[in-house]
Amino acid sequence: MSRTARTTRKTIDVIASHNEDAALAVMRAAERMSDELLRQQLFKVIHRLNQDAAELRLLRETLPFEEPRRA
Repeated sequence: MSRTARTTRKTIDVIASHNEDAALAVMRAAERMSDELLRQQLFKVIHRLNQDAAELRLLRETLPFEEPRRA
């Protein structure tokens, strides 16, 4: 795999992981909310963060896997 492809895959993994971490933090905050409307809005944000993370991981898998060239 080329260095560029490897770096791109790692970057996508990091972004997906950050989205998942953010979703967990927002979920913890939403569970403490007494305002039901705000709580529902936060749950939608959580869903989008997790959906984006899943889509990023799928994108990562579609990146071409290049074998190193041998002389």
